[in-house]
Amino acid sequence: MGTDAIVSSCAKQQVCLYDGAQIGNADDLQSTLPQGVQVVVIPRPDQAQAVSSNSVAEAVRAQSGKDTVIVIEDQPGSDRFAVSSTGDAAQISKDLYSQGQADGGAAVAAISGQLVPAADGPDDGGAGAGGLLVSGAVGVVVIAAAIGTVIAVRRNKKKKRVLTRKEADRRLEADLDDALNGEDGEFVSQAIDELEEIAQAYPDLGGRLPALTHHVSELFVRVRKRGTDQQVRLLQGRYKDTLGKLLKALGPDYYGDIRANPQYWSNPGGRLDEVRRAIESVDQQAVDNIRQVNESRDLEFQVALDSLSRSVTEAKLSDVYSDRDTPDSTPGDHRPPPSAPGY
Repeated sequence: MGTDAIVSSCAKQQVCLYDGAQIGNADDLQSTLPQGVQVVVIPRPDQAQAVSSNSVAEAVRAQSGKDTVIVIEDQPGSDRFAVSSTGDAAQISKDLYSQGQADGGAAVAAISGQLVPAADGPDDGGAGAGGLLVSGAVGVVVIAAAIGTVIAVRRNKKKKRVLTRKEADRRLEADLDDALNGEDGEFVSQAIDELEEIAQAYPDLGGRLPALTHHVSELFVRVRKRGTDQQVRLLQGRYKDTLGKLLKALGPDYYGDIRANPQYWSNPGGRLDEVRRAIESVDQQAVDNIRQVNESRDLEFQVALDSLSRSVTEAKLSDVYSDRDTPDSTPGDHRPPPSAPGY
């Protein structure tokens, strides 16, 4: 699977399923995506190949001229994303992962309205054929008021969405502070901050680091709420080691120097992709850990739901109206029971 082959096959398709890769809603997505957005679905990359999904997204966008290209890796369990955009690629990636959808197409559909602002159609209020001719100052005032109302509603909706997102981020940050205590917890907290800074310095990493920091933060918050103090301490120790190694790989002496001085390194592209794959591996580990936390509570919910389903299935109308229309009752006799009010 090479970048050139993907670009050649997919550059002219708004939703491209490459080499047998699948999403659950390809046909629906084709008709609902904004015109400036393109989706490319590829099989899970071979870890031995030096093919970066982020590079694929950038190459396809350069060829197609779209505003935003989203690459979905068709993976078992949960799909993954790479984003190239004239807008905020990191935020788009974060929004995609925050949907919690196993199927990448469903995640894209959930945020499709946020990807490209809807363009206002041309003003057809003149006296052209088939148009509505409005005359007089009253008509102009009414139209202006209506347009102002529409614009205000759109702005309010957009503002509300941004505020909600910021509030959610602040809430997660506050919960994370409670979950990260002690020496190891402080190291993990600092590592998350450093990774967020690195994401701004290395735009070629796309949404990888924002997704990683979000998932690691979510993991610690959930373990703090649902687990034990011992589990939190063990998790802090493990991620202190993992994030420490990742920060060294992303530091100025390795990843930074390879990007700035590729001529001094053998196979610089392969080395950069190796670091990107390491980021994706740590990110996937965090997601898997979150699922393990969720599944530890799954049994109590399943017992309750099974009991509820069984009680609903076995319930009979006669259990509620035991004295109405029994097999021995006379047809047409629908008098209320003796205990009914008024009798």
